[in-house]
Parts: sequence; structure tokens; C-alpha cells
Amino acid sequence: MSTAAAPRFYCDAAEHFIGTRAAEADPVYAGSRGAPGRIDGPRRKARFHGPRALTAGGASLLFVADTGNGAVRSIDIRAGVVNTALTLADICTIAHVPEFTPSGLACDGEWLVIADTRNHVVWSYDLRSHRLALLAGCPGTPGDVDGDCEQARFWLPVAVALADDGRGFVVSEARGRRHVSHRGDVRTLGR
Repeated sequence: MSTAAAPRFYCDAAEHFIGTRAAEADPVYAGSRGAPGRIDGPRRKARFHGPRALTAGGASLLFVADTGNGAVRSIDIRAGVVNTALTLADICTIAHVPEFTPSGLACDGEWLVIADTRNHVVWSYDLRSHRLALLAGCPGTPGDVDGDCEQARFWLPVAVALADDGRGFVVSEARGRRHVSHRGDVRTLGR
């Protein structure tokens, strides 16, 4: 993943940091190598726990699936500051689930889309209104069913990317890949 205003970044889940390929001597951009935790603040003082995915949210913003903390975090590249964007408490305003396991993220400039592995769903977060919603699936109900929004079922979704046609997202899960439209319509892609 790259942005126009930033070098290439990556997640190191085992060592709990966000790295950059721009600095070979010390690749740690945010967090601290081998020091898990959940601390917001200046990027090098911030802490992550098992970050699994990241996506650009514009020219100066990165979103991180901080899986071990059950949170989506943001990094403002210009300011060099890490903040928590979404947690289990936010998810529980929509569905009462015991945990939140963000493992994949994609952003199309308007929406941040989140693959939640253990809840078997895909969430959407409107970047303009800051509104969180269930995009597709039924929390806690795994399956392999195409359909509209809550009628669809996923089996351990682990990643999400922008669809090549620009009309939604592609979710990778244990049983294959699924296309999810902006309206939450789900259809299986060739297996």
C-alpha cells in the first residue's frame, strides 16, 4: 500500500509495530518493536498489539487493523500522531458481540470497510459522517451465503480490498473471495 505523500508502510504483527520501507536502518514508523499495548499519542510512543492490515485514508492518514487490541487505529502522517478510531464499544452500539477482530481494511475515500474475522461480518465506517454500520453478514453467524446485507453469510473474512471495477469491495475469507457492493449485496467470485 502506498500513498502519494508517504513512503510504503507495512504491519509487523509479531513485533507490534507499523514499519516503513523508506528507512532501512530503523524500519519502525509507529509503535515500538516487541512492546505490545494500546497507547495513543506520538507515533513512536504509541503502542499496537498484533496489527494485521493497513490502508490509506487520504494523502496523510493511515488506518490500521490493530487486531490484538480489537480496534481500528489511525495514524496522521503529517502530525505523527496515532489515535483510536473504533473499538468493541463502538461495534456494540450496533450488535452485542463479545469481541471485535478487525483483520482487513480498505478505504475508497468515502468509506472505510473492515473485515471482522471472528464475527463473520463486514463493517463500514463513513469517513464524512463518522457513522459505523453493518455492511454485510450477521454478527456471530458464519456461513457461505450470497445475498443482501444481513442475509449474506461469511466464513472467517480476513482481508478486504477495493474491487477492480470501483463498484465495491472484494472480501477474502476461508472459503474464497466475495464481492460486496456499497449497498451490502454479496456475491461469490469464481473459486
